[in-house]
Amino acid sequence: MATTASTSAAHDWSAVAAAWDENADYVDSHAAAATEALIEALEVRAGDHVLELAAGPGVLGTTWSELTGPSGKVVLSDIAPGMVDVARRRTAHLNNAEVVLLDLASIDRTSDSFDAVACRMGLMFVTEPATALGEMRRVLVPGGRLGALTWAGPEHNPWMTCVGMSAMMNGVVSGGPPVAPGGIFSLSDPTELASLAKDAGFVDVQVAEFPILFRIKSIDEHVARVGSLAGPMAAAFADVGPGVLAAVRRTAAQLATEYAAGDGYALPGRALLLSGRAGSA
Repeated sequence: MATTASTSAAHDWSAVAAAWDENADYVDSHAAAATEALIEALEVRAGDHVLELAAGPGVLGTTWSELTGPSGKVVLSDIAPGMVDVARRRTAHLNNAEVVLLDLASIDRTSDSFDAVACRMGLMFVTEPATALGEMRRVLVPGGRLGALTWAGPEHNPWMTCVGMSAMMNGVVSGGPPVAPGGIFSLSDPTELASLAKDAGFVDVQVAEFPILFRIKSIDEHVARVGSLAGPMAAAFADVGPGVLAAVRRTAAQLATEYAAGDGYALPGRALLLSGRAGSA
């Protein structure tokens, strides 16, 4: 079977599913305000059908289930089989939820079948986001709500860049900042993100910014956690020896010096929340 961007992503993110399961509460605690805004933007009501794309370990399953109630339906999905397995275990007790494999760029569901579509930090990893947004619009009923979180630019996210730049400087990964299609910062321009959604058929489109702060005790701990959670980076880290990893930690600590705070670090970040409603066909 030929390797495609989708199959590669499925492999990389499956490989870190266990780490996401273990660190889900830690990750969510830092992005709580942005996640709460996403939930509010979707205005999920009893009886709604909700689709979450790139749901990872499925930690929002209980939230969607409670909001939709027994008359509603929740579909949690991910492209990575490993993530699907974790989400199924986490949501096995929910009677109105199912977990399935789905590709954002080709959503295997009928048109006009959902009242709300959510996507937390997954849209930017799609190499063709315009196609993915078109698919989201297709599966939404007219007037259905969209909520998608992405990351702002690298200059606003030192929590990630101090690790990524260190990995580049020490030869673990190559190339420049991941701003090309499919990269973590590929949808970091609010104006371009809004235009993509409008072109896909969404109306009342808005992009809001949310600061995120990672308070950490040590850079070594932070490098280890980011290296275990970021799918493509985790694959690169798995192939290097302890000497290189030690060099990455030293360089990351140097890059994070200005964010030292008390007995640890306060590493800033910024998320973007794209929201809108499906326009009439």
